[in-house]
Amino acid sequence: MQLGAKARLMMIAGTLAALLFLALGIRELQRASAASRPPLAAAGAASSAAPAAVLAAAARAIEIGETITPGMIRNMTADPGRHPLVATPAELVGKVATRAIPSGAPIPRDAIGGEAKLAIRVPVGMRAVSIDTTAEIAVAGLVRPGDRVDVQVVYPGADAISGARGAGRSRAQTLLQMVQVLAVGETVVGTQPASSSDPSTPPPPARTVTLALSPGQVSTLSLAKSTGALTLSLRNPVDKAQTATADATSRAPDPAPQTIVAAPVRKVSAPPVRHPSHAIQLVVGDRHETIYSGGEAR
Repeated sequence: MQLGAKARLMMIAGTLAALLFLALGIRELQRASAASRPPLAAAGAASSAAPAAVLAAAARAIEIGETITPGMIRNMTADPGRHPLVATPAELVGKVATRAIPSGAPIPRDAIGGEAKLAIRVPVGMRAVSIDTTAEIAVAGLVRPGDRVDVQVVYPGADAISGARGAGRSRAQTLLQMVQVLAVGETVVGTQPASSSDPSTPPPPARTVTLALSPGQVSTLSLAKSTGALTLSLRNPVDKAQTATADATSRAPDPAPQTIVAAPVRKVSAPPVRHPSHAIQLVVGDRHETIYSGGEAR
Protein backbone atom coordinates (compact mmCIF):
# COMPACT_ATOMS: atom_id res chain seq x y z
CA MET A 1 0.00 0.00 0.00
CA GLN A 2 1.49 3.25 -1.04
CA LEU A 3 1.34 6.35 1.12
CA GLY A 4 -0.36 9.33 -0.19
CA ALA A 5 1.41 12.52 -1.11
CA LYS A 6 0.03 14.27 1.94
CA ALA A 7 1.49 11.68 4.30
CA ARG A 8 4.87 11.87 2.67
CA LEU A 9 4.93 15.60 3.04
CA MET A 10 4.15 15.38 6.73
CA MET A 11 6.94 12.85 7.32
CA ILE A 12 9.45 15.06 5.56
CA ALA A 13 8.33 18.10 7.57
CA GLY A 14 8.61 16.17 10.81
CA THR A 15 12.08 14.98 9.95
CA LEU A 16 13.20 18.52 9.16
CA ALA A 17 11.71 19.81 12.41
CA ALA A 18 13.56 17.13 14.38
CA LEU A 19 16.82 18.01 12.70
CA LEU A 20 16.24 21.70 13.45
CA PHE A 21 15.59 21.02 17.12
CA LEU A 22 18.70 18.86 17.26
CA ALA A 23 20.84 21.64 15.75
CA LEU A 24 19.41 24.19 18.19
CA GLY A 25 20.16 21.89 21.10
CA ILE A 26 23.75 21.38 20.02
CA ARG A 27 24.24 25.14 19.68
CA GLU A 28 22.89 25.80 23.16
CA LEU A 29 25.20 23.19 24.60
CA GLN A 30 28.18 24.86 22.91
CA ARG A 31 27.17 28.26 24.29
CA ALA A 32 26.89 26.86 27.79
CA SER A 33 30.31 25.25 27.49
CA ALA A 34 31.86 28.48 26.19
CA ALA A 35 30.30 30.47 29.03
CA SER A 36 31.80 28.12 31.59
CA ARG A 37 35.36 28.23 30.15
CA PRO A 38 36.57 31.76 31.25
CA PRO A 39 36.17 31.10 34.99
CA LEU A 40 38.00 27.81 34.60
CA ALA A 41 40.81 29.48 32.61
CA ALA A 42 41.09 32.27 35.16
CA ALA A 43 41.29 29.74 37.95
CA GLY A 44 43.96 27.85 36.02
CA ALA A 45 45.96 31.05 35.46
CA ALA A 46 45.66 31.95 39.11
CA SER A 47 46.83 28.52 40.13
CA SER A 48 49.81 28.72 37.75
CA ALA A 49 50.77 32.21 38.99
CA ALA A 50 50.59 31.23 42.63
CA PRO A 51 53.93 29.35 42.83
CA ALA A 52 55.97 32.16 41.13
CA ALA A 53 58.87 33.38 43.31
CA VAL A 54 61.61 36.02 43.24
CA LEU A 55 64.86 34.51 41.98
CA ALA A 56 68.22 36.16 41.28
CA ALA A 57 69.83 37.18 37.99
CA ALA A 58 73.14 38.94 37.37
CA ALA A 59 72.77 42.71 36.99
CA ARG A 60 76.22 42.77 35.39
CA ALA A 61 78.90 40.30 34.45
CA ILE A 62 80.34 38.68 37.59
CA GLU A 63 83.93 37.44 37.51
CA ILE A 64 85.39 34.48 39.38
CA GLY A 65 86.37 35.43 42.92
CA GLU A 66 84.09 38.46 43.24
CA THR A 67 82.11 38.74 46.44
CA ILE A 68 78.46 39.26 45.50
CA THR A 69 76.83 42.46 46.75
CA PRO A 70 73.18 43.60 46.38
CA GLY A 71 74.15 45.91 43.52
CA MET A 72 75.43 42.97 41.46
CA ILE A 73 72.08 41.12 41.31
CA ARG A 74 68.53 41.91 40.22
CA ASN A 75 65.20 40.25 40.94
CA MET A 76 63.70 37.80 38.45
CA THR A 77 60.15 36.45 38.88
CA ALA A 78 59.88 32.83 37.78
CA ASP A 79 58.45 29.47 38.71
CA PRO A 80 60.92 27.78 41.08
CA GLY A 81 59.58 24.43 39.91
CA ARG A 82 60.89 25.17 36.43
CA HIS A 83 64.15 26.71 37.76
CA PRO A 84 65.06 24.58 40.78
CA LEU A 85 68.80 25.41 40.60
CA VAL A 86 68.47 29.22 40.55
CA ALA A 87 69.30 30.94 43.85
CA THR A 88 67.28 33.66 45.57
CA PRO A 89 68.83 37.10 46.31
CA ALA A 90 69.00 36.29 50.02
CA GLU A 91 71.17 33.25 49.29
CA LEU A 92 73.74 35.21 47.30
CA VAL A 93 74.75 38.32 49.22
CA GLY A 94 78.17 37.85 50.81
CA LYS A 95 78.97 34.71 48.84
CA VAL A 96 81.81 34.43 46.31
CA ALA A 97 81.46 33.54 42.62
CA THR A 98 83.23 30.27 41.86
CA ARG A 99 82.73 30.68 38.11
CA ALA A 100 82.01 33.52 35.69
CA ILE A 101 78.34 34.56 35.38
CA PRO A 102 77.23 36.56 32.30
CA SER A 103 75.14 39.70 32.64
CA GLY A 104 71.40 39.01 32.82
CA ALA A 105 71.82 35.27 33.37
CA PRO A 106 70.09 33.50 36.29
CA ILE A 107 72.57 32.73 39.07
CA PRO A 108 72.63 29.03 39.98
CA ARG A 109 73.49 27.89 43.46
CA ASP A 110 76.43 25.82 42.26
CA ALA A 111 78.10 28.98 40.87
CA ILE A 112 78.60 30.48 44.33
CA GLY A 113 80.40 29.39 47.47
CA GLY A 114 80.87 30.46 51.05
CA GLU A 115 84.65 30.04 51.15
CA ALA A 116 86.31 31.81 54.07
CA LYS A 117 89.74 31.60 52.43
CA LEU A 118 91.03 34.91 51.16
CA ALA A 119 92.59 33.56 47.96
CA ILE A 120 89.27 32.67 46.28
CA ARG A 121 87.92 36.14 47.07
CA VAL A 122 90.76 38.02 45.37
CA PRO A 123 89.34 39.31 42.05
CA VAL A 124 90.96 37.84 38.96
CA GLY A 125 93.88 40.01 37.84
CA MET A 126 94.26 41.61 41.28
CA ARG A 127 96.60 40.95 44.20
CA ALA A 128 96.03 40.99 47.97
CA VAL A 129 98.46 43.20 49.92
CA SER A 130 98.35 43.82 53.68
CA ILE A 131 99.52 46.93 55.50
CA ASP A 132 100.11 47.37 59.21
CA THR A 133 97.45 49.57 60.72
CA THR A 134 96.45 51.49 63.81
CA ALA A 135 93.20 53.18 64.81
CA GLU A 136 94.47 56.41 63.28
CA ILE A 137 95.41 54.78 59.98
CA ALA A 138 92.19 52.73 59.64
CA VAL A 139 89.65 55.52 60.41
CA ALA A 140 89.38 54.78 64.13
CA GLY A 141 89.14 51.07 63.36
CA LEU A 142 85.82 51.49 61.50
CA VAL A 143 87.05 50.15 58.16
CA ARG A 144 85.32 46.86 57.38
CA PRO A 145 85.85 44.16 54.73
CA GLY A 146 84.11 45.17 51.51
CA ASP A 147 84.58 48.92 52.07
CA ARG A 148 86.29 51.19 49.54
CA VAL A 149 89.13 53.43 50.69
CA ASP A 150 91.67 55.91 49.35
CA VAL A 151 95.32 55.53 50.33
CA GLN A 152 97.41 58.56 51.26
CA VAL A 153 101.14 58.66 51.94
CA VAL A 154 103.19 61.23 53.86
CA TYR A 155 106.87 61.55 53.05
CA PRO A 156 108.53 63.07 56.15
CA GLY A 157 111.03 65.87 55.70
CA ALA A 158 113.46 67.59 58.01
CA ASP A 159 110.49 69.43 59.61
CA ALA A 160 108.74 66.20 60.70
CA ILE A 161 107.83 66.23 64.40
CA SER A 162 108.23 62.49 64.96
CA GLY A 163 109.38 59.31 63.36
CA ALA A 164 111.86 59.12 60.53
CA ARG A 165 113.04 62.37 59.01
CA GLY A 166 114.33 63.21 55.60
CA ALA A 167 115.58 66.27 53.80
CA GLY A 168 113.53 69.35 52.86
CA ARG A 169 109.86 69.79 53.73
CA SER A 170 107.33 67.06 54.47
CA ARG A 171 105.02 66.14 51.57
CA ALA A 172 101.68 64.27 51.35
CA GLN A 173 99.83 62.89 48.36
CA THR A 174 96.88 60.65 47.47
CA LEU A 175 98.45 57.44 46.26
CA LEU A 176 95.45 55.24 45.29
CA GLN A 177 91.68 55.71 45.02
CA MET A 178 88.65 53.38 45.23
CA VAL A 179 90.64 50.46 46.65
CA GLN A 180 88.60 47.48 47.87
CA VAL A 181 89.24 46.19 51.39
CA LEU A 182 89.44 42.39 51.24
CA ALA A 183 90.08 41.69 54.91
CA VAL A 184 90.53 43.43 58.24
CA GLY A 185 92.69 41.32 60.49
CA GLU A 186 91.47 37.74 60.03
CA THR A 187 87.93 38.73 58.99
CA VAL A 188 87.59 38.16 55.24
CA VAL A 189 85.04 39.96 53.06
CA GLY A 190 81.73 38.06 52.95
CA THR A 191 82.31 36.24 56.24
CA GLN A 192 81.31 36.96 59.79
CA PRO A 193 83.98 37.86 62.36
CA ALA A 194 84.82 35.21 64.89
CA SER A 195 82.60 35.69 67.94
CA SER A 196 84.13 35.97 71.36
CA SER A 197 83.10 33.63 74.16
CA ASP A 198 82.21 36.69 76.20
CA PRO A 199 79.73 38.92 74.29
CA SER A 200 80.58 41.89 76.50
CA THR A 201 84.24 41.76 75.46
CA PRO A 202 84.93 43.76 72.29
CA PRO A 203 87.13 42.07 69.70
CA PRO A 204 90.78 43.10 69.73
CA PRO A 205 91.72 45.78 67.20
CA ALA A 206 92.95 44.48 63.87
CA ARG A 207 96.65 44.88 63.19
CA THR A 208 96.43 44.63 59.40
CA VAL A 209 94.19 45.75 56.56
CA THR A 210 94.35 43.76 53.30
CA LEU A 211 93.67 45.59 50.03
CA ALA A 212 92.94 44.39 46.48
CA LEU A 213 95.46 46.00 44.13
CA SER A 214 96.57 45.63 40.53
CA PRO A 215 100.17 44.46 39.99
CA GLY A 216 101.21 48.04 39.17
CA GLN A 217 99.56 49.37 42.34
CA VAL A 218 101.40 46.73 44.39
CA SER A 219 104.74 48.23 43.34
CA THR A 220 103.52 51.76 44.04
CA LEU A 221 102.28 50.85 47.52
CA SER A 222 105.41 48.85 48.36
CA LEU A 223 107.64 51.80 47.56
CA ALA A 224 105.44 54.18 49.55
CA LYS A 225 105.49 51.82 52.57
CA SER A 226 109.28 51.83 52.66
CA THR A 227 109.67 55.61 52.35
CA GLY A 228 106.60 57.16 53.96
CA ALA A 229 103.67 56.75 56.35
CA LEU A 230 100.32 55.42 55.01
CA THR A 231 96.81 56.56 55.94
CA LEU A 232 93.40 55.25 54.78
CA SER A 233 90.31 57.41 54.16
CA LEU A 234 86.89 55.76 53.98
CA ARG A 235 84.58 56.39 51.01
CA ASN A 236 80.80 56.22 50.59
CA PRO A 237 79.88 52.98 48.76
CA VAL A 238 78.08 54.91 45.98
CA ASP A 239 80.94 57.40 45.51
CA LYS A 240 83.01 55.93 42.70
CA ALA A 241 84.49 59.12 41.27
CA GLN A 242 88.22 59.31 40.63
CA THR A 243 88.94 62.85 41.78
CA ALA A 244 91.92 64.96 40.81
CA THR A 245 94.18 65.53 43.81
CA ALA A 246 97.22 67.69 44.43
CA ASP A 247 100.23 67.08 46.61
CA ALA A 248 100.35 68.94 49.92
CA THR A 249 103.66 70.34 51.14
CA SER A 250 104.50 71.47 54.64
CA ARG A 251 104.63 75.26 55.13
CA ALA A 252 107.27 75.05 57.81
CA PRO A 253 110.40 77.09 56.99
CA ASP A 254 113.28 75.25 55.49
CA PRO A 255 115.76 74.17 58.14
CA ALA A 256 118.74 76.48 58.52
CA PRO A 257 121.87 75.13 56.89
CA GLN A 258 124.42 73.83 59.31
CA THR A 259 127.78 75.65 59.44
CA ILE A 260 130.80 73.46 59.82
CA VAL A 261 133.70 75.17 61.68
CA ALA A 262 137.12 73.69 61.04
CA ALA A 263 139.33 73.18 64.06
CA PRO A 264 142.74 75.00 64.01
CA VAL A 265 145.57 72.91 62.73
CA ARG A 266 148.53 72.54 65.11
CA LYS A 267 151.95 72.16 63.60
CA VAL A 268 153.98 69.43 65.16
CA SER A 269 157.77 69.62 64.62
CA ALA A 270 159.47 66.42 63.63
CA PRO A 271 161.97 64.95 66.12
CA PRO A 272 165.70 65.46 65.30
CA VAL A 273 167.27 62.80 63.21
CA ARG A 274 170.14 61.08 64.97
CA HIS A 275 172.86 59.44 62.91
CA PRO A 276 174.82 56.50 64.31
CA SER A 277 178.32 57.23 65.61
CA HIS A 278 181.48 55.84 63.94
CA ALA A 279 184.38 54.41 66.05
CA ILE A 280 187.83 53.14 64.98
CA GLN A 281 189.31 50.23 66.94
CA LEU A 282 192.80 48.77 66.76
CA VAL A 283 192.88 45.00 67.16
CA VAL A 284 196.19 43.35 67.97
CA GLY A 285 195.83 39.72 68.85
CA ASP A 286 193.43 39.57 71.73
CA ARG A 287 193.69 43.28 72.46
CA HIS A 288 191.02 45.77 71.34
CA GLU A 289 191.81 49.40 71.67
CA THR A 290 189.64 52.29 70.53
CA ILE A 291 191.81 54.85 68.92
CA TYR A 292 188.92 57.09 67.66
CA SER A 293 185.50 57.28 69.28
CA GLY A 294 183.96 59.74 66.78
CA GLY A 295 180.79 61.66 67.67
CA GLU A 296 177.01 61.88 66.88
CA ALA A 297 176.26 63.98 63.88
CA ARG A 298 173.21 66.27 63.95
